Amino acid sequence: MPHPGELPWDLQYDAAQFVAIPFLDPADAEGADAWAGEALGRYGIQTENAPEAAEQISATARMMLGTARPGAARLWFAPPGIYSDLLVSIAVESSADRPGTEELFAGVTSSTAVDVTPLRTETHGVGYVVRWGALVDEEAEQGGTLVAQWTVLLNDGTWTILMDVLGTTLPAFLLFEQQLPLLIMGISVPDAVVR
Repeated sequence: MPHPGELPWDLQYDAAQFVAIPFLDPADAEGADAWAGEALGRYGIQTENAPEAAEQISATARMMLGTARPGAARLWFAPPGIYSDLLVSIAVESSADRPGTEELFAGVTSSTAVDVTPLRTETHGVGYVVRWGALVDEEAEQGGTLVAQWTVLLNDGTWTILMDVLGTTLPAFLLFEQQLPLLIMGISVPDAVVR
């Protein structure tokens, strides 16, 4: 599994809005504890003063560590002042390895809604944003949890950018939408295709 510095492309992002998720060995309990502590510090939460909020942030931070995806950069969208569990995964591949439409829309049939919006950029070609949501734990007393997923696919003829955003905190998605164009512009692809 590559570390961020080993990816063949680069990513610049607003550190006030996003946190890079480290690549840790799943057995590294000390590293996981340190990461959860950093998350609490970012939100300014002390366990003794707000135990429930501390538990929520700590659980989210640990969940983020378990979402490794080879060849992808992973960010936690964690804007100041609002709880967010949005996980952002970004991968860049040769357009020859571009995922097919069937792969992109896998699982959409069980979704509550699907919205496809064309996307055109000056830096990374054209594509679309697909937004959908699915209910999980529908048998729960509260009627389940809506898990929203956004998939951004861009292709400039040489490189394909695939970004997945997954989370349950819908207000955070509204804030993320404002950050999406800046995040896309922060992706730097290599000059030539590396195979």
